[in-house]
Amino acid sequence: MNGGDHLHTCAMLGAYHAARGVEDGVILCHSPAGCEKMILHAVAAHDALGLRHRDVALCQVGDPEAVFGGEAKLGEALQRLRAERPGRHVFILSSCAPEVVGDDLPAVIGSCSPGAATWLGTAGFRGDLWAGFAEALGAMTLSLCAGESRGRPSARLVNLSGYLCDRLEHDHLANLRILAAMLRALGLGLNVCLGGPTSTRRLRRAWAAGWNLAFDYGEPAAAALARRYGRPALHLDYPLGLRGTEAFLRGVGRAVGREAAARAFIERSLRWAVPRIAAVRAACVGRRVGVAADSQRLPGLLQLLIDLGMTPVWVRILDQGGAIRPRLKRLLAGYPARIDPSGPEIGETLGALDLIVGTTLEKYRYGSRVPVYEFGYPCFDRHCLADEPDLGFEGAVRLANGLANLLRRGPTRQFGVLPEEFMRLQLEPPLYFACRARGGRLPR
Repeated sequence: MNGGDHLHTCAMLGAYHAARGVEDGVILCHSPAGCEKMILHAVAAHDALGLRHRDVALCQVGDPEAVFGGEAKLGEALQRLRAERPGRHVFILSSCAPEVVGDDLPAVIGSCSPGAATWLGTAGFRGDLWAGFAEALGAMTLSLCAGESRGRPSARLVNLSGYLCDRLEHDHLANLRILAAMLRALGLGLNVCLGGPTSTRRLRRAWAAGWNLAFDYGEPAAAALARRYGRPALHLDYPLGLRGTEAFLRGVGRAVGREAAARAFIERSLRWAVPRIAAVRAACVGRRVGVAADSQRLPGLLQLLIDLGMTPVWVRILDQGGAIRPRLKRLLAGYPARIDPSGPEIGETLGALDLIVGTTLEKYRYGSRVPVYEFGYPCFDRHCLADEPDLGFEGAVRLANGLANLLRRGPTRQFGVLPEEFMRLQLEPPLYFACRARGGRLPR
């Protein structure tokens, strides 16, 4: 686990990402001002399109509340927020201080806003960002999804839990489009996506789905739905990379009795994707790579890097997903790769690495010595204003292309233009530099 930064180790930030996708919701932070500011600063840098300050409010826990409790202040803030923003469901994020003091937040909600507010129970000491996200999804399910079925469920509809939509840019929006398209190819419709953009109205229709599908972080929510409506909860592989996507489709097809449709879609998609990935594989073969990602993304990402011919040198699990270690060891069999190396151990490998796939934190730590492909949370220096998926077969092609382009650029940036580059451009070196000096225009 990466324990060296507040952007990964606070459950409250994960709960924010669970609630911010509810379009008719508003988030109330019952916390010291610093906790709310940490969230706003992190989201402002990571999300160029989706931060709406009006959707976040603060009930500040200061010294008096830390000593005597903040229940009365929270009740006043909750009533004021409901009056200012009628019709909005309030999601309450609580930091460590009020939970340590013992504020009875469910009682405050029950007395002020029964049915109109949900406590997500997200003190930082409860776990890391991903644990907070998973716990908050479970709390949202119990609070907002109808207590019983209101009609006959459809075997053609599914609820999907656990997709961490940590920003409303077009990497995640494109991923959600691809997830819906893959389900459509199997004759299924997406009823509710817990973790992605949704509304309280849609969440209250969770009963209408005949299946509850879940990625790792969606298991608490899917289990709650299964208990509530008596329909199965199915754990699925995360559809990242060719093999991860194939495993996802086969798992869904097998569970819902649509294996033939899954098989046909996989074969058709692989005929499109494999030649494109093969076209960039030469830039990747033999390259040594370090990887830092959360346990939900790691298996598919690591398998894609291996399929591209790269050699993993180390793998860092960013969350508390220790259960993934046996699977990673199987994937890394035959490679001299370390799992969860320390900072000094990573430092010893930098001279031999060609690439790191990781977050902005890895870029700031190691990017002056090794090219870093930003991936996962957070990405402060890579934004997606148009579709840039990384899930499904389309996402695998885009990810492979991005990695190969970064590897191609690396030597040119670090060591000057190589002779092979002149040959490829069919330019003599003096003519090439003359072009660059004139902003790309050929000299007369």
